[in-house]
Amino acid sequence: SGLGSPVFDKLEGELAKACMSLPAAKGFEIGSGFGGTLLTGKEHNDEFYVDENGRTRTKTNRSGGIQGGISNGETIIIRVAFKPTSTIGQEQETVTRTGEETLMRGKGRHDPCVLPRACPMVESMVALVMADHIMQQHAQCNLLAVEGDSGANPLGKLVEGEVVPKPAEWAAPPGEAAGINLMDGEGKPDKSVNDKMDWLALEEN
Repeated sequence: SGLGSPVFDKLEGELAKACMSLPAAKGFEIGSGFGGTLLTGKEHNDEFYVDENGRTRTKTNRSGGIQGGISNGETIIIRVAFKPTSTIGQEQETVTRTGEETLMRGKGRHDPCVLPRACPMVESMVALVMADHIMQQHAQCNLLAVEGDSGANPLGKLVEGEVVPKPAEWAAPPGEAAGINLMDGEGKPDKSVNDKMDWLALEEN
């Protein structure tokens, strides 16, 4: 969660730009997409709740994992529409460079359907956009040292092996670096490990 920007670098805008730059791409939607225009605000809103791991989640995901241009920790769902290939073996009307009407028939090796190639291209474009935003987030959030705990509840699904900030009651004393909190298999703080750890400071090498 937390990737993107509320105005100029909205995550859904960056994803749309990347996917729509692919050859034959003709449509893009995220979450409920165009179907969401048929719903009322109440019907479309993703209501929040706290899950069994104490994390803030949404009961539905009509926003497609992005709200206000920023990822909210839910699964990002996008759809990209591709047109059929234009070079076909049937005769079609066309016009030459000199302005003469004529007929043409596509020859040579051409894919009858672009979808087998489209799927890995979309996956690659999404991966590149997410990598860009992860680097932007890292650069922005590491310009200044973060003192203590912000008190914000973590968003989205808990990922196995995830490292999250310590809760407020485990915050470092004033003037010391904030620590990290290792999670156990149930998504709860592993005190058997954390109690034996010294506070870790992030240092620039």
